Amino acid sequence: MEAAFHVDIIDQCHVFPEPHSDISQVTLPLTYFDIPWLFYSPNQTLFFYKIKHSESTIATLKKSLSLALHYFYPLAGNLLVPPPPAEPHIVYTKADSVQFIVAESNKDISYLSGNQPRSVTSLSSIVPKLPSPSSISLEIRVLPLFAIQITLFGDSALSIGVTSQHAACDERTLYAFMKCWASFYQSLLKNESIFEFKSIPWFDRSVILDPTSLKTALLEQWRSTLNSSPKDLYNETDHDIVQTTFFLSSSDINMIKDHIVSKCEKVKEDPPLNLSLYETGVCYTWICLLKVQETLDAKGGPIYMGYNASGISRLKYEIPFSYFGCCIVFGRFGALKSELLGEDGLVCATRSFDKEIDRLVRDFLEGGEKWISDWSELNLRIIGSPKVDFYGVDFGWGKAEKIEKISGDNHGRVDVITLNGGRDLDGGLEIGIVLPKNKISEFTTLFNSGLKELAR
Repeated sequence: MEAAFHVDIIDQCHVFPEPHSDISQVTLPLTYFDIPWLFYSPNQTLFFYKIKHSESTIATLKKSLSLALHYFYPLAGNLLVPPPPAEPHIVYTKADSVQFIVAESNKDISYLSGNQPRSVTSLSSIVPKLPSPSSISLEIRVLPLFAIQITLFGDSALSIGVTSQHAACDERTLYAFMKCWASFYQSLLKNESIFEFKSIPWFDRSVILDPTSLKTALLEQWRSTLNSSPKDLYNETDHDIVQTTFFLSSSDINMIKDHIVSKCEKVKEDPPLNLSLYETGVCYTWICLLKVQETLDAKGGPIYMGYNASGISRLKYEIPFSYFGCCIVFGRFGALKSELLGEDGLVCATRSFDKEIDRLVRDFLEGGEKWISDWSELNLRIIGSPKVDFYGVDFGWGKAEKIEKISGDNHGRVDVITLNGGRDLDGGLEIGIVLPKNKISEFTTLFNSGLKELAR
């Protein structure tokens, strides 16, 4: 009988940012973009590489991580949550560090880096959990922000698991950090003695304007629900939830778009205006998912999909692209389940999404006071974006074999899909679907047969 998958931790340490001569402590207030994320589990990303490695590989990863943290030092800090009326905030001191774990697996890397159904429990074992919260008094909770785990698969492959508190940084900031880390790793391999990084993070939170006191409204909502919020959604014993990767090529996307436009023309209606890669791929996947889910919307009410949209270029004033932190809004769109599962369900879904995009264009922060309450009613949410090219993170090993997004909210729950730009697909999508093992074959048939039907 084949041995069960397991991971053994072989080393655990802390990596400190390369010291600053003039920084001993820094405090960053949260903005209204950060506060809604206090309700959600950390962001987790996996990078799989097929490379020969040795002890020097780990040593160089640690050294280059220290160099990158010199610029992104708040990631080594903590989120402090004091009692009201004080506000939660991020604090970094020169004594802070990032937990760095080295583990080894008894399986070949293809077991987890493939596209076939893989146990969510197994995938989660190679991304680190953030260190447990602590307290600096009876009332102030201290929550670490960042952790790294390197998992070795024999001597010819490894994975890098990154866990980050989303209230500290969005995917754009995480991508900038990973690019920085990778560039320093390459510099060390080349024995370069001068380390430079030009895209210095922008830490000044005053660039985020709040004329309508949105932060105050969201803080009040967060405080009022603090005691009732779920603390841990992870079910260690549930091994029947699997994550599977599906693909939509650029030609698939165009085929779906043509189908939507054709449907609209037949009834002499204008098609949705914003049939982007993201919108089209998400809506097609959503309709397929609804067809295999049996528990949603038992009373026939609306079904909601949650998404995030970047605000770096959408606000009515300029924000440095190197801004460190979150700069994304919470959006949702939906329709009645009966309409989504009807003959024109795909058109219905894209029309609903189209209206949301129009709202964003009109006023990016409209409805911001409802972000927390609206997202509490979601049936499904999206994590990741094809616009953040994690496949472009190059440690000198070439493209990752696979990038996998894991949500701390999806263990045992069918409520998340993940998105990446395709590794080998020009203009395509990699889509991560989380379903019970007994449902994934049904979804696969629907997803693939739907594309074949559109191709006729």
